[in-house]
Amino acid sequence: MKAITIQQPFAFEIMSGRRTIEARDWDTLHRGDLLVCSSRRAAFPSGDMEELEDEYGCVFLYGQALCVANLADVRPMKKGDEDKALVDRIDPEAFSWVFEDVRPVVPFAVKGRDGLFDVEDNLVETSPFRYGDPVVVKRGILAKDFGLDFSGWHGRAMDVQRTEDGETRVRVEWDSLSLRDVPLPVIEQCEREGFDWTGVLLRIREIGRCRARDTVEDVQNEIESIIEDNSEIFQD
Repeated sequence: MKAITIQQPFAFEIMSGRRTIEARDWDTLHRGDLLVCSSRRAAFPSGDMEELEDEYGCVFLYGQALCVANLADVRPMKKGDEDKALVDRIDPEAFSWVFEDVRPVVPFAVKGRDGLFDVEDNLVETSPFRYGDPVVVKRGILAKDFGLDFSGWHGRAMDVQRTEDGETRVRVEWDSLSLRDVPLPVIEQCEREGFDWTGVLLRIREIGRCRARDTVEDVQNEIESIIEDNSEIFQD
C-alpha cells in the first residue's frame, strides 16, 4: 500500500475528518487508498501541541500509521479549499490532495520518508467504523469489573487499538445520554484508580452503527456538568 508521512496535528485532523484537504507543494498520479502516517516531529512547539490535544480530546501519536484514506483527487488549490484544508488562505502554487472515506487503522510504527513510499499490506488493519461514527453496544455486553451491562448504550467510535493479548478494540466514547447512566460509584472508582469513565474499549463485533442522539458539544457539556455537580470526586 502506498503511504505518506504527515506531521501532527495534521495527520490526526485527517484521521478524525476535520481536515479533508491536505495542501502539498507537489503533485502525484496516485489515486485510491493511501496510508496516512504521522511523522516523528510535530508541526508546532510542545506547548501548542498540548493545547491542541486538550482541544481535540486526544493524545497525538508520532511515527505511527493512523488511517487509510481514499485519495480521490489531486489538483491545483483553488478558492473555497480554505475551510476543508483548515488554512486561512489558499496557496495558488500548492496542490489540494482531496481525501475521502477515511478509516482508522490499528497503529503501528512507520519510519517516515519523503514523497510516497510502500508499506506491506499485511501490516494494515482497518476499522469498519470512521472516526466519530455513532454506534450502539449490542446486547449482552457486560463490564464485569464494574457490574455494568452496556447493552443498548450509545457512543461514538474513535481510534482502534491492539491490546496486550493481541485483540483489536475500538474506543467508544459515550454520548451524553449514556454518560448519565454511568453510576456515580463507578465514576468515583475510575477516578480513584486512574480509569477513564467517559468511554470504553470494545471489540468490533460488540458494536453496531446507529443514528446519533446528540452532538459532540452535548457530550462535553454533560461531562462538565458531571464534574461540576460532583466536585468532591474530582479534587486533586
